[in-house]
Amino acid sequence: MIKTINAPWFRFFLATSALASAAWAQSYAYVANSKGNNVTVFDRATGRATALITVAGSPTGVAVAPGGASVYVTAEASNHVVVINAATNTVSATIPVGSLPTRVAVSPNGALAYVSNQSGNSVSVIQTSTHTVVATVPVGSRPAGIAFTPDGSHAMVANIFSSTVSVISTATHSVTATWHTASGPNGVVINPAGTLAYVANQNANVVTVHNVSTGAIVSTLTGFVYPNAVAISPDGNHLYVTNANAASLSVINTSTHAVTAKIPLGPLPTSLALSRDGSTLYSTNSLGYSLTVINTATNTAVTMPRIGIVPVSVGL
Repeated sequence: MIKTINAPWFRFFLATSALASAAWAQSYAYVANSKGNNVTVFDRATGRATALITVAGSPTGVAVAPGGASVYVTAEASNHVVVINAATNTVSATIPVGSLPTRVAVSPNGALAYVSNQSGNSVSVIQTSTHTVVATVPVGSRPAGIAFTPDGSHAMVANIFSSTVSVISTATHSVTATWHTASGPNGVVINPAGTLAYVANQNANVVTVHNVSTGAIVSTLTGFVYPNAVAISPDGNHLYVTNANAASLSVINTSTHAVTAKIPLGPLPTSLALSRDGSTLYSTNSLGYSLTVINTATNTAVTMPRIGIVPVSVGL
């Protein structure tokens, strides 16, 4: 179901979004609004929100396939993944998965979508060409963030309650290693070289840096306040970390591990998405019902109000 938006908050959004639209190089951004039971669609070229797509069952995770033709949304209350046809903004498939699906990531070649099932302590593997689940992989307790290696050979899954990261082979859909990290790992990202993984450990207020080959912790970054989401620049030089309980974003130089900027966000940031050229970063602020758009060249930000009811995830 598509709704045309003509509310006062939306007209205000159109006016303010023009400040950031010049930096938007990709076509669309998709925001999952968990309490609104919908996904907001933004035309990033014009800075206009164009549609609300109804997704029942509390949408919480969103991932856009390479090329942008399909959008995958987890509906955690109904234990499904909804596939949106990006050309028509309509639901093209509904796929049953495990219990309480919360996050989703699409492999670099677009062939697979991995879904973390928090209550099921598993990952559902979806073959995107057929929209079918081809494997269910047991992982640690309360799996959350998922990141693929650049070559797509492995996926790393952060397990909040077991304080581990499960490494899954995408060839066999089996766990090949389990890394131990700090308390409460939620977000994970891998550098473009595929050599380092950065894990946001929300309960320990640290980001652990792991050697991808061995899983060993090579460094521990401190000074965060409930870090729960991470992103990395295309050149690997900058790491972005949300401070959920401080409503801010830390920008870190990955060579020196120094914090080079602290950017205000809206209340309770929960998700980050970075444009493929690295110029623009997006943060959903779930308690602020808002989306913050950050120019990474200048570390300046514009926060858009009333994006949706409890926006928890954004995908590009």
